[in-house]
Amino acid sequence: MNGLVAPAVGFLAGMCAAMGLGGGFVLMIYLAWTGMPPADAKAANLLFFIPAALVSMLINHRSGLTDRHIIPYAAAAGSVGAVIGLLLSDMLDAQLLKIVFAAIITAVGFRELFHRKTTAKNDPSVSQKTKNARRRRTTVSMQTK
Repeated sequence: MNGLVAPAVGFLAGMCAAMGLGGGFVLMIYLAWTGMPPADAKAANLLFFIPAALVSMLINHRSGLTDRHIIPYAAAAGSVGAVIGLLLSDMLDAQLLKIVFAAIITAVGFRELFHRKTTAKNDPSVSQKTKNARRRRTTVSMQTK
């Protein structure tokens, strides 16, 4: 049974990553549960994230859901955040990192549960190209039913 848990967690993390939910949190919870040291868990999470992000990016791009104008800004901000996070994690105690991680995951979970979601139709940050791609996909799926 133990040999089935790791592939199941990897599958679940991959599904979450593909849906834009961030599969890393699933993987980090599992790795913490197995007793893996935080530094090793970070490295394993990064190794998981690269192929999952590439596949997700390719699928979203083919669906017309990417906005090429914000990619350089998001990549730059993500890179700076990763460096700062790495430096902070090396300075902080492992137990404190676990508590901070748990608090962040809990806060994100509550936000997802209770935050009023905007629709793409009313959200000014969603590009017209993305709205059109979503509309086409909805129309096609309705025609196939």
